[in-house]
Amino acid sequence: MLLYDLTSSYVEGAGEKDPVMQRGYLRGHRPDCEQVVIAPIVNVEGFPLSYETFDGNRADVTTVQAVLRMAERKHGRARRV
Repeated sequence: MLLYDLTSSYVEGAGEKDPVMQRGYLRGHRPDCEQVVIAPIVNVEGFPLSYETFDGNRADVTTVQAVLRMAERKHGRARRV
């Protein structure tokens, strides 16, 4: 079983020039900063296996298919619930 969740992180300064950094819904309530969305993937014990990053303005619901493809590519295909 693999689990994933989403979080976001913002940057200030030179990091804002990275094309992945975009304005979007920021969980840290910093609308003045550019951000990146991070999707860590962990096993049932909570140990991290991998992660995926998305543009900062990517909607949460649009990440599921991308995370599934990435997990299958790295860890093989499995039955899913």
